[in-house]
Amino acid sequence: MKPLFQYLLVSLFGLSALAANAQSEKTFTYLIYHKLSPGLTIQDALPVEREWRAINQAAVDEGKLLGWYMMVRQMSSDQNAEYDYITLIVSPEMNMKGASPAAMAKIYGDSVQTRMASLQKRDKATAPVVKMEIWETMAASFGAGFDPVKSPLLVVDFMRSRDATPGWKVMAPLSHSYSEGIKRNEIVGGGLSGLVVPAGSEKGYGLISFQNVTNLNVLGNPTSEVRKLRNELAQTYDIVREEVLRATEFTVRPKK
Repeated sequence: MKPLFQYLLVSLFGLSALAANAQSEKTFTYLIYHKLSPGLTIQDALPVEREWRAINQAAVDEGKLLGWYMMVRQMSSDQNAEYDYITLIVSPEMNMKGASPAAMAKIYGDSVQTRMASLQKRDKATAPVVKMEIWETMAASFGAGFDPVKSPLLVVDFMRSRDATPGWKVMAPLSHSYSEGIKRNEIVGGGLSGLVVPAGSEKGYGLISFQNVTNLNVLGNPTSEVRKLRNELAQTYDIVREEVLRATEFTVRPKK
């Protein structure tokens, strides 16, 4: 887990439910946006992020975290997108907890501090953080077949309300659309999240709708549940930005 004090000065998603199959699990997700240093590619960032994955997997194994994901930007409606990939950390509470000293010792032996300092230095040199947000899950639904390996694509709509209509007004159509989409094998899950930190954000967005799609064809199909949901949300919300992300590295929750 990357130390928060480095990033709170620049402080989803409901994305938090990515780590859970349960529909009712309350989660918080830290979206940490990374911009590759000039001349570097995603391949240069992979060794660093895989090391973070091992650290966060230890925290997941201990029940401290629900998940960690490296999500690489595939497409964006913002042609001037300020980041190349997102790491997201999913926690059962807003105050994140990392792996225990014992777990860290299993990874790094008796050189935890030295190895962590090296990792943080390489991280900053490779893909520094440009922004961070904290999101709280409002609603989520995932099918039994949810697996980032099989369905790595995530469509995220950042939304702004046109009026004072509360987010819960869309819960019923949202839940129905997710259930139907899962039945039709168009999505393997989705959810709605509310922005917690920072309170103000670019273009005023405060909600995220996200779907783990089986393929991008569902976006162009007017009869798909993904399109039906978008039409439903468009009655109250403006989509100010849309992203298509791919899960590249991620932790796995222990089987119960």
